[in-house]
Amino acid sequence: MDTVSSSFFIPRKEQGYSDIFKRVRMMPLYSFPHYKDLKPHINHEKNRFFIHLDFDAFYAQVEQRDNPSLRGKPVSVGSTTGEKGIVMTASYEARALGIDTAMSLWQAKKICPKLISVPCYGPKYEGIMQNLIRGLRCFVPEDCIEMYSIDECFIDVTPVVRDFGQAKELAMAIKQKVSDLEDLTCSLGVSWNKTYTKMATKFEKPDGLTVITPADRHRIYELPVKKMWGIGTRISRRLGVMNIFTIGELASASELALCREFGVNGTVFRRLARGEDTSGIIHTRGREKSLNHHHTLTHNVWKYEDIESEIRRITEYICRKLRSKELVTRSLYLVIRYDNLRYAGDDTKLDTATNDDREIFKAAMNIFVKFPRPCESLKARMFGMTVFDLHEDLHRYTPSLFGNNVRLPYYELDKLKYKYGEGIIRVGLNAG
Repeated sequence: MDTVSSSFFIPRKEQGYSDIFKRVRMMPLYSFPHYKDLKPHINHEKNRFFIHLDFDAFYAQVEQRDNPSLRGKPVSVGSTTGEKGIVMTASYEARALGIDTAMSLWQAKKICPKLISVPCYGPKYEGIMQNLIRGLRCFVPEDCIEMYSIDECFIDVTPVVRDFGQAKELAMAIKQKVSDLEDLTCSLGVSWNKTYTKMATKFEKPDGLTVITPADRHRIYELPVKKMWGIGTRISRRLGVMNIFTIGELASASELALCREFGVNGTVFRRLARGEDTSGIIHTRGREKSLNHHHTLTHNVWKYEDIESEIRRITEYICRKLRSKELVTRSLYLVIRYDNLRYAGDDTKLDTATNDDREIFKAAMNIFVKFPRPCESLKARMFGMTVFDLHEDLHRYTPSLFGNNVRLPYYELDKLKYKYGEGIIRVGLNAG
């Protein structure tokens, strides 16, 4: 049986594994306020209180919690082989040695040969997060919570607190709730706007709590400009050319000069730096337009059976995603990247909308035969699949008059995989 996570994963019945992909795909991942989100009619310093909750090295902390032998040791979660892959997150013991998120594993192992690499298992972490979000609903209404990423969220506590003192007390209660529910630690920031709240979280990590009031604005102004929400390495370099190196310098910079360099984002950056972020909780509930999955192999392949096996694997993953969202697809795109770094890709339209593994696998193999055939001198190193033209799965299927294709209980099979792992059961996709 394939190992999909740490052997210390104990499933919980109350976690909604059938919804495992839904929450992540619907949230506005890593978005910072746009100009349209800034409300000019709102007094940005009056009676607004936000909490930003950020879990400390979330994946690594979960693995250390579940496996006591990992506690106090440098641990990374992500790839487990040095030949490819990255560190998705690292424990604080590993970070102290120079290991950081997004670092290649071979580089991390070079820095710390004793680094313990643990495979990542998304369903475990997402199930934990879903349980914690349900716990937060005892403090604020659901529409006051914005999932920002898998391990952090914003909470608008304006409806339930009157001042920063009450906001701090509520933040402490949230920390205790997280500990009671999942035995995990988190860091929290409290402020009057989302931007300052997010930056406040970083002041005391791990297991910290920082409150930034209007009187504490100088603590934000002293930070390097690249610490501000929405500003990365490239933008900070462009700001450096303008002699803007701290958030305080950005706050006092000429809005006209910033707009000349960054367009309307120049206004946004300046307002966020000044603490004039009037954006609120953002909820995105748009329907999926496409789903995709790409996988780069550890060892390049060229034999037909290996290629067929890889296309089968990504087909199963894509179809399980579709079913988790109760969607079907009418169109499919398959892409292969060869070891000479060139691509081959094509799409096809399916006869009927489906999320059946066998039908999509058959269509994918029909696309593959059009590609240059991999050989010993031209191996395949990456496979990818995208499904689009998505529709709601109404569970209405028209039986074929001439075929002998029996409907399989895929939704029930998916539940087994979510609970026990990928290798618990497989479907012969070539079966009629």
